[in-house]
Amino acid sequence: MKPAMRNIVLAMIGAALLSNGAVFAQDAQSYLPAEVAVREAVARAPDVLTAEARRDATTARAAGTRAGTAETVVRVIGQGRQVREPSERYPEGQIAIERPLRLWGKAEADGVLADLATEAGNLSVKDAKHETSRQILSLWIAAIRAGQARMAAEDNARAAADLAAMTTRRVQVGDAARLDAELAAAELARTRATVATAQATESASLAELRARFPMLGQPVQAPVRIALPPPPQEPVEQLRGIYVQDSHEYLLAMAEEAHALQQAKRSDLDRKPDPTVGMFVTVERGGAERILGVSVSMPLGSAYRRSNAVAAAADAEAAARKRLGIEQRLGAEFDVLYRNLSGKRAAAAAQTEAATLQRTASDRATRAYRAGESGLQELIVVRRNLADAMLAERLANVDVLESDSRLKLDLHRMWDFDD
Repeated sequence: MKPAMRNIVLAMIGAALLSNGAVFAQDAQSYLPAEVAVREAVARAPDVLTAEARRDATTARAAGTRAGTAETVVRVIGQGRQVREPSERYPEGQIAIERPLRLWGKAEADGVLADLATEAGNLSVKDAKHETSRQILSLWIAAIRAGQARMAAEDNARAAADLAAMTTRRVQVGDAARLDAELAAAELARTRATVATAQATESASLAELRARFPMLGQPVQAPVRIALPPPPQEPVEQLRGIYVQDSHEYLLAMAEEAHALQQAKRSDLDRKPDPTVGMFVTVERGGAERILGVSVSMPLGSAYRRSNAVAAAADAEAAARKRLGIEQRLGAEFDVLYRNLSGKRAAAAAQTEAATLQRTASDRATRAYRAGESGLQELIVVRRNLADAMLAERLANVDVLESDSRLKLDLHRMWDFDD
């Protein structure tokens, strides 16, 4: 091959390897699905629909709690009276109306219980929506990450194919040894195998995304170079408080604790039994005698009422401890997310610098090979290092995208569907 032609081919190979670096940075939101599509996907998610059905059941039970279990009872008694002397028979009967009363503030306590149960049901739906949004973000980012790996593998395979073709031509004209052609062919086969693996991984990621959320579509794959906004300006402790206090899981735990406390108060009120009052009319001796009266009955109570109150108090204590545990776990979760974001930002910057340096090294290795100062094997090693550095740079940007989006999501600054 003539030196001029060889230089042109090598320049084309170098350009193919370096082309990934010439990507303009975009806003992080441009890589995520549209909010309207996410909202629809969340609304149709089975977990959300299940939570809504359970909320409806809870609301119906709350209405029953507010109304109470007391029911009016109508009692009718028919009997016959027989008198021996003189021998006579008289029809007699009684009709009575009775109803238990909710005293001692039990009706008001039941109303509070109903309100708290309804609030917990609504919060459970919001929590299900938030968890579904997390799942969407995780699957979407996994598909982007797989696509980045596949594109990097394809870029490397194309460059390997160009190098193999050039090496074959050089061998044919006696400008390179047959060993160089074999090395180039082996490198091409290796890169094609990497492409096949990356394609399979991406197909699996997209298949899971489509199966779980078919209305979302799929990411438009392009090299990820993110122009991220600056980190949140609030102090870390303030952000930590917002993360915990605004968490649906924490709010739900607080609602459940309040419900358990109210249930304990209600059970303590139940230690005082409720009376049942009624009115009755009795007809005796065939109507010759009529009796109008009032009845009052009162349970004497038992150890069951006291045991039930003690158990409800223990349940309230358990709910309080659960809420404290969730608060601690969410605080630790925020610390991990915040520090991960800071670390991944630094890692992405370092990977960008490493890729830039590796591009320079690859360019020098290409010029050295072009001038006959180094062999093909050295160039292949440098090109592998460049491919690894460029893939690491892409994936580091994806990691930053994921961490930044997850923190915004959990701070309710993205995809907030609480309406």
